[in-house]
Order: sequence, then structure tokens, then C-alpha cells
Amino acid sequence: MGKKKSNFFDSRDKYLSFINSTNEKSKIAFEIATYLKKTKIKGDAFKIFDAGTGDGTIISTLLSAVHDKFPQDPIIVVGKEISIDDINALLGYLGYRFYEHKNLVFCITNVSYQDIYNQNFDNCKFLKKELIGNSSFSFNQQLMGMNDVIKKNWELKEDSASTILKPKQKSFMAIYRKDQKISLNHLIPKKLQDIPKLYDFVIASQAFRLRSPYQRTLKLVLLPLLRMLDKKGQLFFIYSSGNDFTKKILNQFFPKISPFQYSDPKAFISHVSNNINDFKKKYKVSVSSLLFSFLNISLSSTKKFSPMNSLGLWNAITYVGQISEDEQKKIAINVSFLDKISNIAKKLTLNFKDNILHFQKKGE
Repeated sequence: MGKKKSNFFDSRDKYLSFINSTNEKSKIAFEIATYLKKTKIKGDAFKIFDAGTGDGTIISTLLSAVHDKFPQDPIIVVGKEISIDDINALLGYLGYRFYEHKNLVFCITNVSYQDIYNQNFDNCKFLKKELIGNSSFSFNQQLMGMNDVIKKNWELKEDSASTILKPKQKSFMAIYRKDQKISLNHLIPKKLQDIPKLYDFVIASQAFRLRSPYQRTLKLVLLPLLRMLDKKGQLFFIYSSGNDFTKKILNQFFPKISPFQYSDPKAFISHVSNNINDFKKKYKVSVSSLLFSFLNISLSSTKKFSPMNSLGLWNAITYVGQISEDEQKKIAINVSFLDKISNIAKKLTLNFKDNILHFQKKGE
């Protein structure tokens, strides 16, 4: 077995530091929620596909907005996630969601986008969890008691060719309230082929490598997700723009790296348009940006960062730039370095900027 590549996606510490020191996830959820105003339910439920749930902040916050818009209508979510830690965090959010919106089916899987769309569920383990009771406390107890089930069915293995961590087996789990089993009978999958192929909302936040050529991202990520859109369905493709303070700092410490090489939204859309037949006839696309902030919670001063905050900022910057552990090896993280980061930060407005590519499938 080869030496495992140090991959920014696998850096749990960096990820946790980023989500705890910025407000990106909640900002994304609030932004997506604005698109619900003109949205109508087609068919028997509002369907959401989350291409990477992460810790669950985005999808759980968005579900509250969907409930506000459609308080009595069935909702089904299919969320992909391979991280056991993230799934456990996600489950911690869902207890109140099931209490607030009883007509909810929430599915979690590690199956690839292509396999979900193509209904390729060979050797996929199908699990169901019926929540008993009618209180958020009871639901939370049951959901947060599923650690062993998740650990057993979401094991990872190292791919022998790429040394990247991948699921050891395909798994799919559907969660719903037992007291709603009859009313949700049409929505609860009885077999894996019952899982929706088409969705009203598809969310893809930080779902690809910014140094991957547009063609690779199109083939492996964007195209499979576009295929999942129902008529008038909307895809939110969100990623770091690099058009903020992070680029200057990354260039200073990593002059030989171009972390945002393939982040130009216009170039990306042009490539997509040129490589999908009748793209303009099938989809409407728009570009917007989302600003989010670093949260300075320093206890020492409002003007100076504590060492912990400086480290948090550094982690956030390198996470946004997708800088791997190997690429950071030459930098010694010590008090002197953290003071340097603090001095740089004091002169800057610490707003990050994401790009949002919004695709909507045309239809009657």
C-alpha cells in the first residue's frame, strides 16, 4: 500500500477550524433560502440533493427555511457524505428538524453522484431508521445513538492506485418518523431503485478541487449534478473565488502554487456551455458572490488576535486555498509566525468571497 497523499479534503482539523471560525455555512444556507420565494412543489414532495452534507449546518438550516415555505408538504433529502464524524454531527442537527417538519424523509449515502443518477446500487447496503416518539429530545437520543451503525457502514479504505480514502462499501440509509410511515408511504424508499433521480434543489458547496481543470470538474462533479435537476430544478454550485484577502497571503507564503487556477466563473461557464449539447436551451445560469467573515473571538483584545485566533485564521486561509499538509510542511507554526499572521490580519478586512454558479433547468 502506497504512502497516503496528504489531501486537504482529509484534514479534519483544518475543516473543523474553518467551520468554527467563519460563518460561511450559515451564510450559504440563508442565501439558498432566498430562492425558495418563487419555488413551487412539483409532484409529491420537495426534493433536495446535497452533494456533500459536511457537518450538516447548511442542510439543517435550509430545511427550516423549506419548512417555513412548505409547512405541510412532504420533503425528501438525499445527502452524500463519506465522513463518519460529519455524519454524526449532521445527525445531531436532525432531531429538531424531524420534530418541526414531521413529513420529512432524510437519506444519507456514500454512493457517488453518477451511481445515484444511474441507479447503480450493486452491493449497496440499504438501511432504514424509524424514529419513535414525537419530541425532538427523543429523536435526538435515537439519532445520536447511531454512532456504531454509522461507524460500521461508513468505513473508509485507501484506494491502492490513488491512495485517496474511499468508502469500503456502498451504504444508503433512510430516516423517517414511524408515526408518519403511512402518510409518507409514497416517499419512503422500499428499495434502492425508489430513490429519486431528479431534484428541485441540488447543493454543491466546496465539492471539487480548485486546481482541477474545468473539464475534470465538469465530468466528475458538475455534469452528474446537472443531470439530477428536475424541470425548473436549481443547482447551487458554490466554491472559493480567491478574489479576497486570501490570495495575497497565499501568494506570499506559497509563491509557486496557484490555488485558484480554475476558479474563474466566466471561463468555467464558457467551458460548460461549449461541452454540453444545447446547454443554453436546457439551462439558465447566473453568477453571484457571497461574502462571509472570519469571526475574531480573541479574548485578549479587539484589535489584536490571540495566538489561537491567528492559528484559526491561518487554517481558514489554507482551507479556502485547498493547501495540503505536504505543501505546508516547510512552514514552522510557532509564536513568531502567528504574530506575523496577526500583524497582517490587522491591516485587512477579513471577508472571504465565494462564487455561486446558479443553474436552473428550463421546463414548463
